[in-house]
Amino acid sequence: MAAATAAAQVYPTKPIHIVVPFSAGGGLDAAARVLGQGLGKRLGQPVVVENKPGGNGLIATQYATSAKPDGYTLYLCVTTPWSMLPALYKRPLGYDANKDYTAISLLAEFQTVIFVNPKTGITSMKGYIERAKANPGKLSYASTGSAQPYTLATELLKSKVNIDVLQVPFPGAAPATQSVVAGDVDSAMFDVGGSAPFIKAGRLTPLAVLGKSRVPSLPEVPTLTEAGVTGVEIPMIWMGVVGPGGLPQAIVRKLNEEINTVLRGEEMTALLAAQSLTPLAASPEQMDAQIKGDIKSWGAVIKQLGLQLD
Repeated sequence: MAAATAAAQVYPTKPIHIVVPFSAGGGLDAAARVLGQGLGKRLGQPVVVENKPGGNGLIATQYATSAKPDGYTLYLCVTTPWSMLPALYKRPLGYDANKDYTAISLLAEFQTVIFVNPKTGITSMKGYIERAKANPGKLSYASTGSAQPYTLATELLKSKVNIDVLQVPFPGAAPATQSVVAGDVDSAMFDVGGSAPFIKAGRLTPLAVLGKSRVPSLPEVPTLTEAGVTGVEIPMIWMGVVGPGGLPQAIVRKLNEEINTVLRGEEMTALLAAQSLTPLAASPEQMDAQIKGDIKSWGAVIKQLGLQLD
C-alpha cells in the first residue's frame, strides 16, 4: 500500500492516453478532448485522445481492458460495453464486463431526442407512428449499430407501438445525424447535443424526448409520455472514465479527484451545457454501482426485445 501511494504521488511521469470508442467529431470525442486538456494542465503531462471506433465498441474495450493497469491508458466510454454487449453477444467478448475494469468517475448523463427530416412532413410522434403503420418498412432510422443504447431504445419504441421502421447503421452519431439532415434517412434517436443545432436551425424536426421531464435546451419538445407513448423506459445513458482491471486505488483516487475538478471547471461546464449533458460527478464506488446495476437493467431490456448478435 505504501508503494502504491508513493507511485500515485509521482504519477504521472509520461503522457496519458484516453481511448474513445467512436470516431472523431462526436460528442464523446469532444468531451474526451476537453477532459484531456484539463487533466493535462492539472497533472503536468500531455493527454492524448485515441479514437478506436468499430465493433459496437468492442475494439476500444478490448484494447483498454487489456492495457497495463498503470494509469496511462484510460477509457472514456458509455454504457454499452459493460451493460449491453454481454447480453447481446453469443460469443465471448474478450473481456469480462463484470470485473475487467476499474471504475474511476462518471462524467455526464445524455439527454435523448427523436427527430425527423422536415421533408417527411411529420411533426409529431402521432404522425410518425401513423406514417409507419400505413407504410411498413418504408420509414427509416439512422443508428450507430445494433448494440447501442439509442438503437435499443428505438427498437423498444417500435415494439411498444407495433411499427416497422428500417434501421440504417452508421459508424458514429455525427454521420448518422448528418444523414437525416441530408434526407438520406428519415429519422433517428440520439443525444440532444448532437442534434440541437440542426433542430434550432430548422433542419431537423424534433418529435419527443425520452425521460420523465422535458430538456431545458428544447423546452417546446414534449416527452414521449406527453406525446402519447407510454412504456418506453430505458436506464440512464451515461459517459464516464474507467481503467483496466487492477488499477491501483491510490491512482484511482487521484484521477477521480482531478477529473471531478475538471468537470466543475468553466470549459467542461460550457461543453456539457452546449451538448445538453447533465454533469455527474461521482466517486469510483458510485460509478461501479451504476455499471453493475445497468448490467441487470439493460439485460432485461435486451431479453424483452429478444435481441442477440453472433
